[in-house]
Amino acid sequence: MTSARDLRNWAENELSAVTADPGLDALILMSEATGLSRTHVLFRDSLEIEEEELFRSWIARRKNHEPIQYITTRAYFRNLTLEVGPGVLIPRPESEELVSAIKRAVTNLPYPKVLDLGAGSGALSIAIATELPGADVTALEKDSAAAHWLKRNIDTSEVDVEVQVSDVQSFNGSTLFDAVVANPPYIPSGQSLPAEVMNFEPHVALFGGSDGLVILREFIGAAARVLKSGGYLAIEHYETQGTQVASLMADTFSEVTLHYDLNKRPRFSSGVRK
Repeated sequence: MTSARDLRNWAENELSAVTADPGLDALILMSEATGLSRTHVLFRDSLEIEEEELFRSWIARRKNHEPIQYITTRAYFRNLTLEVGPGVLIPRPESEELVSAIKRAVTNLPYPKVLDLGAGSGALSIAIATELPGADVTALEKDSAAAHWLKRNIDTSEVDVEVQVSDVQSFNGSTLFDAVVANPPYIPSGQSLPAEVMNFEPHVALFGGSDGLVILREFIGAAARVLKSGGYLAIEHYETQGTQVASLMADTFSEVTLHYDLNKRPRFSSGVRK
């Protein structure tokens, strides 16, 4: 039986040409394979036969650049553990502040109506429903593969989120919502991405046209249509698109503000429906 330390060393060597931090990837995958925390797995002398087989199979998949979240089918977002897999964008911690922004915007409303445009895995809508128990949350997603994961995560999280499978332009909502949150496809189509993103995550959830603004423009237009006067929009975008997004929002939104993530990068913009 191979010791846990020797297994981690083997895995780190296998992943040395694949990831910037092979030791961390090996530790995460061993933690997930054993069900132990990263701290506790360091004190494990050896793995059970089934755990070792699973771990080795996962390292082989990671060596092929497959994202860890797809391998384990788990992604972590704020206080949530979500199921993810092929067909749905992996939620990133950089997007978590969108939830905080929506919470601040509707904090004085007893039963705010919130719409998540292009909900994907449901990370934003489920987090909002979980952290704002009085909120009436709708998750809009057009892609059937992503909607599969969205519905699974809502069921698992046991929150009350209404799912609408529809394109944003066809969504039958008009001045219904107090807040809209969105993480649309915004990467310019020519942008180079890491292999694990480019080869595995759905392009429809990543790329927003040649300048990255095509879908952003549609989402901003939809938000303007469905928000009540005084309603709040928080929309994620590429870090170089702040000025362009502000221009797109100018006609229908006031108080347009650029927000930064924990890495001090421009992450999303917000505004109040005129």
